[in-house]
Amino acid sequence: METKEVLRKKMKAKIKSQKESERRQRSRVIHKKLFLNKDFLKSKCVMLYCSKRTGEVETGPIIKKALSTGKKVVLPVTLVKDRDINPVYLRDIKRMGKGPYGIYEPRGPLNKKSADLKDIGLVIVPGVAFDKSNNRIGRGKGYYDNFLKRLPKGRSKIGLGFRFQLLDKIPSTTRDIPLTCVITD
Repeated sequence: METKEVLRKKMKAKIKSQKESERRQRSRVIHKKLFLNKDFLKSKCVMLYCSKRTGEVETGPIIKKALSTGKKVVLPVTLVKDRDINPVYLRDIKRMGKGPYGIYEPRGPLNKKSADLKDIGLVIVPGVAFDKSNNRIGRGKGYYDNFLKRLPKGRSKIGLGFRFQLLDKIPSTTRDIPLTCVITD
């Protein structure tokens, strides 16, 4: 089995090489599946990530759908010193800025309030690769695993990825937090 580092590098290259039109089409298929998911439907508060300029499954339409259906939306703000994530309510979608790793995060006075972990019903988790046992490989810093460990038991954690990102088996350790499920195109 290839190491996480080798898989991460291969998958990042595949994600990056995907044509924008193909990524959009595949993302729409994933959105349809997510919008029918029971955990998405019943959650009053959903934590997502901003996929802008990352090549990942597009999350903009998911954020807009969640907001338009009355859900509260939470986005991660990176805490580099703690190697963790602060879940912040998105109240002003127009006020986003690049965080320490170039990933867009909530900014501005309206986007300051942290969410209480018990209020988050569903976390949509990014990943570079996933496997059929719902394990994931992230970007390699451990931020999401550190965050997911703090979530109350029973919270749904869904990974979004393109079909080519879903492998039979990926290396995992006891520090890695498995997901509830992975949705692909």
